Amino acid sequence: MTISQVRVPIGSTPLPREVIRTPTMLGASITVALGILVATAYALLAPDPYRSLPDATVLAARGQDVVSVLVAGLLVTLVRPAHLSPLRLLLWIGLLAYVVYSYGIYVIGVPMNRVFLVYVVLEMVAGAALVGGLWRVATMRWAVVATTRLRRGTGWLLVAVALMFTGLWLTVLLPFALGGSAPAPEGAGGTPYPVFVLDLVVVLPALASVGVLLLRGHRLGGPLAIVALVKILTLFGALWAGPAYALVADGPVALGPDAGPSLLLLAASAWLLRRWWGALTPTNGENEAARS
Repeated sequence: MTISQVRVPIGSTPLPREVIRTPTMLGASITVALGILVATAYALLAPDPYRSLPDATVLAARGQDVVSVLVAGLLVTLVRPAHLSPLRLLLWIGLLAYVVYSYGIYVIGVPMNRVFLVYVVLEMVAGAALVGGLWRVATMRWAVVATTRLRRGTGWLLVAVALMFTGLWLTVLLPFALGGSAPAPEGAGGTPYPVFVLDLVVVLPALASVGVLLLRGHRLGGPLAIVALVKILTLFGALWAGPAYALVADGPVALGPDAGPSLLLLAASAWLLRRWWGALTPTNGENEAARS
């Protein structure tokens, strides 16, 4: 049997075969992992790595640093084999999105410290790997195998998340634009809070776009949904790692306005990721057909 003889759902194409891991992918993962280890070691051992920031913010950053170390290990582990499953590639891309977002905050929102250049290297390498990974996903053949309920449910969730957090941040920013008091929190030295910048300019439009692709039944909607869900899980996992670290360190616990919705998003994202993982996993019959 040839690949053209495989029976697939109308409007879909066969599930992609294994992905060949390039030396660049492994090199980028090792570079990012080493950069994270250096940045985290500095954050945990230096006397004042996040000077001029509130104590609660410093503890939250250190909690995020601990999560980043776990992500560093996963990035290297995922691309060690010479051949990857497509889902393994998507997980790798989602973790890179977390790194780009997290250290983007450090680049623009933390007073300059001695590992600033490490942050820059992390952004450059992880960002380039993320773009390369997304380009590779766009050129692969993906089958439209998810149920309509899963596709539309995930699509509306991502659109709703984008609108909800856009509205949340605008309730802070619009009063200031109209003459009210300065928004809180704000960045070091009165600069814009970096979460406002990254969310409103990049992350929330990206989530809404993936949601629209799902609602329109685009072939890339499912793969990009996995990337988006991994990004949500790691981001809000890191958000809650901050209060956990503060409790262990006997420091002040401060929760932002996104703390409550993040708990619901964590649970919903984990459930949806499991559903999409099953939907995009080739069956034994499909694997045999792909090798024919």
